Parts: sequence; structure tokens; C-alpha cells
Amino acid sequence: MKGTNLVAATALSLAVTALGAGCGVDENVYNAAVKDRDAKAEALKKTQAELDAEKAAHIKEADRAAILAKKLTSLGQDVSRLETERSGLGGELEQANKRMEELKKAQAQAEARAAQFRKLVTQFKTLTDAGKLKVVIRENRMIIALGDKILFDPGKTDLKPEGKDALTQVATVLKDLQNRNFQVAGHTDNIPIKSQKFRSNWDLSTARAVEVVNFMIASGLEPKRLSAAGYADTSPIAPNDTPDNKAKNRRIEITLVPNLDDLPPIDDALKDAPSASADKG
Repeated sequence: MKGTNLVAATALSLAVTALGAGCGVDENVYNAAVKDRDAKAEALKKTQAELDAEKAAHIKEADRAAILAKKLTSLGQDVSRLETERSGLGGELEQANKRMEELKKAQAQAEARAAQFRKLVTQFKTLTDAGKLKVVIRENRMIIALGDKILFDPGKTDLKPEGKDALTQVATVLKDLQNRNFQVAGHTDNIPIKSQKFRSNWDLSTARAVEVVNFMIASGLEPKRLSAAGYADTSPIAPNDTPDNKAKNRRIEITLVPNLDDLPPIDDALKDAPSASADKG
């Protein structure tokens, strides 16, 4: 429409010029044509101004749209980054909470073991004061140690009366420890044994451990809660350099076997990892 007005105004201007140039044109008609021409020209000028303003507005709007689009893109990137960071923080928080629960569980288990140790020390106080046994913690294991002097004669496996009395009291206490198994281990000094019955200290230490296990079963402990082992002279608690130290190494140790719940948790990654045999298959 605005283009049509421009053409009409131009045509009118030419017509008015032609009329003015001719002869015998009525003055009123001429003036009216000039006036109409000027009005059309003014309308055209106004229309052009409106077009320029509208064009400028469109350009400004386009610039604003571009700026907004850029800001939205930037915000989208920021939101994406924040979501990623939040996800990472959530994972770290979950791991921290899991570790905290593991530490709480480990602390509770440690406190329970400490309480059990104190209870055993109290229950065995009479035997401990008499020098017949010791309750110790070694390599994170709770151990009841009895010297061979009260249990056996040199090179023998038959329990002495004093040793039977001590083991009876030990068995009475251990029977009340729920969900606990026990390993009975025999130990010797480094002097090789020379006997027709025992070829080495391995045979002697193992036979003594088995003898103690059998006596404790007879005293009321369940067989499935007991095991026997012989270590010969491979696990000394003192150098074998004096008679007193050699006597310390000749002993029977009853170890409280840790429960599976006492062991540290297996890492989830190890749980999910395929075994070596599976890889080979």
C-alpha cells in the first residue's frame, strides 16, 4: 500500500508539472493539483519515516533477540555445569556417608572387642595372677596363652593335672562366648626334638594342640568351634637365646578367630570385578 502511494504521488507530480507547463490551464485546477501533490508528498515522507522507524525497531528487536539467545545459551551452559557439579557433589556426599557408616561400624566392633577383652581379663584374673595364662592382643587378635610348663612334661603330649584344671576353667569361659570359634596352636622353642614318637617340632607342636582340642571338647565346647595347628618354632614371641626366652616360646595359644563381620568391608569395585578365571574362560 505504501509503495502504491509512492507511485501515485510521483505520477501526480509529473501531471501537475505538465499542467503548469501547458497553456490555458485553469488556475484553480492547477492550485488544487499542486496542493494534492504536496499532500501526497508529505504523506509519502511520513510513510517513509514510519518505514525507517519500523525497520530500526526490527533491527533493535533482532539485536535484543540475539542478545537474549546468547544469554539463554550461556545460562543453559551454566545450568548444565551446575547440574554436573551437583551430581558430582551428590556422589561425593553419598561416598562420604557410606564411609562414615563404615567407620561407625568399625568403631562399634572395636569397642565390642575391647569390652570382650576386658571381660576375659577379668574372668581369667585368678589364672593370670597365678601365672598360668596371659590374655594378650597380638596382630589384632585376642589370644589366651598358656605356658607348656603347666600343661606338659618336656617332649610329652599328655596333659598334666594342673594343665587340665586350667583348661577346664578356660573352656567354661569360652563356652559362653557366642558366635566365636577358636584355634588352638602349639609352639616350641628352636631345640630340635629327638624322639621315636615325634620326628620334629612340627609333630610335637601339632600333637599338643590336638590334645588340648580334644580336652576342651570333652569339657563341653562344640567340636565345630575348634581347630588345631602346629607352628613348631616358626612363630617365637622372644629370641631363643636364653632358657627363660625359650620357655616363653614353648606354649599353647588359644586364638579367638575373628568373625566375618569384624573384617573390613570389601570395596564395591572388587565385588563387581570379574575373576581371573572368568577372564580366561
